[in-house]
Amino acid sequence: MGAQSILKKRSFLGFLALLAALLLFLSPLAIPKAYASSVNRGNLSPSAQGKEIVISLSQQEMYVFQDGAQVYSAAVMTGRPALPTPTGTYYIFAKLSPTTFYSPWPPGSPYWYAPTHINYALEWGYGGYFLHDSWWHSVYGPGTNGWHHDPVDGWQWGTHGCVAMPLKVAAWLYNWAPIGTTVQINP
Repeated sequence: MGAQSILKKRSFLGFLALLAALLLFLSPLAIPKAYASSVNRGNLSPSAQGKEIVISLSQQEMYVFQDGAQVYSAAVMTGRPALPTPTGTYYIFAKLSPTTFYSPWPPGSPYWYAPTHINYALEWGYGGYFLHDSWWHSVYGPGTNGWHHDPVDGWQWGTHGCVAMPLKVAAWLYNWAPIGTTVQINP
């Protein structure tokens, strides 16, 4: 292999590395430009005193607390094995109702999805991690983050990293949780 061929290959590999880094920085859900400028991304400290949302990945369950007392719980669906929901402590920094999610993956990718209408979305993780409704699922809870059978919509994977829930649960959560609400994602 000649020197020019090696340089071209290295340039191409460098381009692929840059593209991969960009895709990691972006998200499972691209942020619509219409609201990106209106989000106050500098205020990440909790401002919703006493309110906390706890997600258990092992139980696929959401627990909601007000001043340490549980006020709500619901089964949820989290990220599939290839696109897991990240663990840690976060804060809601954007609320969207309604919105449309756009796939950052190109058509033909196993992760691509068509533009998707969402009624209630609370963003808690940079790069497009949301708590949101998911009208295309009818079951939630243990096992739904993997390959599972939905009795209404057939075989499906878990999410692209978000925490999905039924519409009425997402509506309740959207109305209850202000910007600054703590979101704790546990293994």
